[in-house]
Amino acid sequence: MSRDFSMVHTADQWLRSAFHNTSLAVDQGAVQLAWQQEVAPSAAETLPEPTGLAFDPWCRLYRSIPEEGRVTRTRWGKAGPDLSTETDLFKAEKPSHGDFSPEKSATGPLKRPRSLVVDSQGCLFIAEAGGGLLIYDLLEQRLLRKLRLGNSSIPGSRIVDLACHGRRVYALLADPCTLIVLDARSAPKTRPLHQNLVRPSRLTVSPNGDLWLLDYAGKKTARVMPLDRPDAGFAIPDATDIAFNEQDVLVAARMPGQDFLCFRVNDNDSFALPHLLARHYNGQGIVRMPENGIGFLTDQGFRPAVRARMRYLPKGQVTTFRLDSNRFQTVWGRMFIDACIPKGTEVRVRCLALDEVPEHAERVYREPPVNTVNAVIHRPDLSPPMPPEKFLAEISEFHPLHRRSMGSEIPWRSAESTDSFVTYEAPVIAGPGRYLWVVLELKGTTRLTPKVRSLRIEYPAHDLLRRLPRIYSRDEESADFLRRYLAIMEGSMREIDLRAVYRHVLLNPEAAPQERLEWLAGFIGLALDKRWPLAAQRTLIRNGAWLFRFRGTVNGLKRFIEIYLGRSVEIVEHFKVRGLGGAIVGEKDALASGAVLGAGFRVGGKVGEAQAVSVNEERIEDAFDSHAHRFSLVIPISLDQEQREVIEHILALHRPCHTIYDICSVDAGMKAGIGLYLGLTTMVGRSSGFGELRAGASCLGRRDIIGRPGSGTRPGSSRVGQDSRVG
Repeated sequence: MSRDFSMVHTADQWLRSAFHNTSLAVDQGAVQLAWQQEVAPSAAETLPEPTGLAFDPWCRLYRSIPEEGRVTRTRWGKAGPDLSTETDLFKAEKPSHGDFSPEKSATGPLKRPRSLVVDSQGCLFIAEAGGGLLIYDLLEQRLLRKLRLGNSSIPGSRIVDLACHGRRVYALLADPCTLIVLDARSAPKTRPLHQNLVRPSRLTVSPNGDLWLLDYAGKKTARVMPLDRPDAGFAIPDATDIAFNEQDVLVAARMPGQDFLCFRVNDNDSFALPHLLARHYNGQGIVRMPENGIGFLTDQGFRPAVRARMRYLPKGQVTTFRLDSNRFQTVWGRMFIDACIPKGTEVRVRCLALDEVPEHAERVYREPPVNTVNAVIHRPDLSPPMPPEKFLAEISEFHPLHRRSMGSEIPWRSAESTDSFVTYEAPVIAGPGRYLWVVLELKGTTRLTPKVRSLRIEYPAHDLLRRLPRIYSRDEESADFLRRYLAIMEGSMREIDLRAVYRHVLLNPEAAPQERLEWLAGFIGLALDKRWPLAAQRTLIRNGAWLFRFRGTVNGLKRFIEIYLGRSVEIVEHFKVRGLGGAIVGEKDALASGAVLGAGFRVGGKVGEAQAVSVNEERIEDAFDSHAHRFSLVIPISLDQEQREVIEHILALHRPCHTIYDICSVDAGMKAGIGLYLGLTTMVGRSSGFGELRAGASCLGRRDIIGRPGSGTRPGSSRVGQDSRVG
């Protein structure tokens, strides 16, 4: 007999439940115990003047010191900032621009630098307290522009903060409150602000380009708001600065000495995350570090914030919304829960089943998760009702869960080895009824919490009692016990039947469990390589018969490697390019003929020889030695050591044994004289396989360059004597 399921799954469904001392783990879509927010007392009663912190594309930290009129630069090492490399880029007491000053500069010194940003092109923007904005080119070491933003007729007009996304820079002005958008060379443009913003003082840009502003910084009424979605804003009391850590994780700094708060912000939902430790924070601002993470200033220097250890509440509950079987007097069957229950923690359940609910019964309040900041429930009118509080209070006994040894109840499905969630089972101990509510009780320690990701309940229950003599089920209490007792055997028999019904799943490479793939591949005599990705192994089994049919051919070998890499490759047989033109540098017995420049054109011979060897004069013996039974495998991506070993293993097993090959990947570079073919092994243009290099100041693994093309003159933005000249 087939059975249906009612379930509670995904964050949207859990949000329609009632939470008590529990929270929602957004990244896992699971419920867990709420944590205790430790609020450290502030080390200072007043907020110090903020400073500017910024990283350039080459992992160098820039810091402004307003009271001294300085901007410093510090190199970033493996363990963080190398304080021994801290140098002054600009000082107020010197009538020059330091490293950036041309010989004849009339711009004058810095007065009081505050906010700093560096765009993707390596231009440093320095906002001065009086409203001036200086733009320096860090590569060419010269001043590009000096702007005056805001209304010069208003004395109080000033730049309070800067933010950057790519080449675009945002400047926030106060008195009056204005947002300016510009880049290193374009003219500033004004962008309107929402009317609910009263005194914004800080702004930041998420990695995907969303602009967020902080209103009433340092006040109990402090609030953050995305510029394009003002309804998604929320309050953060005492917040003084904001920055994005990851794609959607907003970090808020508070008063000096207090830890940082973290929030996961989506399109409409915002949830609090575990906070970050910020010991000895002096209140002068935060910045996103190059490899993610948040850095801040202390009196002893720059430090990264680290995740704090959580202190969870000892107990909490989650009450689900109404589950409907659409049939009165339904006897509910087994309950399956996907949960992560560490040692020392526990999850217990109790159930309430009813056919009808009194019209005026007081229902359980739908309390949101403790960590909810701004959650939006789509179509709340469709949320099923909560249970009546009176009936639920009459059921006080909770029942434990049993961990299933066979994994999930779904046939032929096993839990992934990397998944910490396993399936637990328990019978629904409740009377018959169309509607069912489930209460989950979570118990943990101060350091550990159980997590529940999914809840599934089958209905109706088994009908084995109908197959026994009536005498065994006349008494209601005895019948209930016998039903639960027989559910153990019935569950095992049902799983055996379902495995038999769905045995065809084992023959489907896309649906078969991972541990059965090697058995399935044995049907066609194929041995799987554990180094292959799981998706590639499934595709290999599905195409196994075709691959063996064309084994040893160009198409078969290409398809084999393309399945492993997940992208197309090329195989160049050397005899097909014999006689084509190309530049040859090296001995004449080179493996291939070099770059194809055009048919009939060839610059040949050994280096230093005056005479070029004509194609028509090449001997047959030399052509056989250099071209016959040879091919090049062209792979347009960079290969790591394991990928190269796997490809070499494929070639060793499936290529013709009398052939010789070479592998040409992006990271191998251009080799003049060895397989350099335009359109096959060579591409004109930017490649993702290489980084740029900056001579003398390279930071390997980051964005390094040698030089940069000069920027042209832009009408309305360029200035004679600064970025342009006549003559």
